[in-house]
Amino acid sequence: MVRPNLPDDQAGYPVRVLKDAIADGVPFKDMLITAEHCLFFDGKFTPARMLVNGRSIFFDRSITSYDYYHIETEEHSVIMADGMLTESYLDTGNRRAFRTNDAVIRGLFSSSKDWKTDAAAPLDTSRETVEPLFRQIEARSAQVDGARQTEVRPLTDDSNLHLVTETGAVIRPTRESSGRVMFRLPPDIQSVRIVSSVSRPCDVVGPFVDDRRTLGVLVGEVTLFESDTTRTLTTHLHSDSLPGWNTVEGGTMRWTAGNALLPLGQRSPGSLAMMAIEVKVAGPYLFNDTLPEQQTRHA
Repeated sequence: MVRPNLPDDQAGYPVRVLKDAIADGVPFKDMLITAEHCLFFDGKFTPARMLVNGRSIFFDRSITSYDYYHIETEEHSVIMADGMLTESYLDTGNRRAFRTNDAVIRGLFSSSKDWKTDAAAPLDTSRETVEPLFRQIEARSAQVDGARQTEVRPLTDDSNLHLVTETGAVIRPTRESSGRVMFRLPPDIQSVRIVSSVSRPCDVVGPFVDDRRTLGVLVGEVTLFESDTTRTLTTHLHSDSLPGWNTVEGGTMRWTAGNALLPLGQRSPGSLAMMAIEVKVAGPYLFNDTLPEQQTRHA
């Protein structure tokens, strides 16, 4: 079953490759495959999701429930389906997720194979390899019968950056200067959440970018000014388990995932504070993306 609350590439919608999308007669009829199923080009495998152009290759959202079948060979192989070079099933440990019936033949092959050592050809998801292929197929889509018309989705650099306290109060920036965003903090709160717009690189740049992280803002140094003292907050750079953050980059900065917890450490009782957040990168974002768990009550 499809999970429509997720992005198309994760929701489970099948990818429809229209007849002649790749070349004349390739495929020789519309082809339906899963997002992670790989197609074979120039000696390499490329996941179908990275070639979705919305015109000749697209997620078919009209199909919300379906059965699909794998072809497994003793060794991972390049095979042909509907006139298109593709792959046989490579069991990388997900065999138990499949449900079969008596009409399906089960192979007795060893499991837990690996793309690096057991694949029939390299899996290449680099932009350098995939983008030229994507552009070539995209350009050809004008010649493909049944190709869809797509609209360019507008982008914005407005991060709508704000803080949310433990009680749900929203704190808006007081000013921005030299890449730092300033916030006035009320007394006695022990943590805030850094909330912003979010987007994924694969959405704002293109599916040929194999980066599906949900990114809010890239945070560097965080400084707290309170009761004539200045403290640098570093928990976000050292705690791997801190909710709402992606992995630390270079030891000095870290992307939020749109709603990131930031502990403030020991506060001076009853004192107001100013906090400066260094924002190294913000956006671009899809214009109609919604904020995660956005609140409306202001501090």
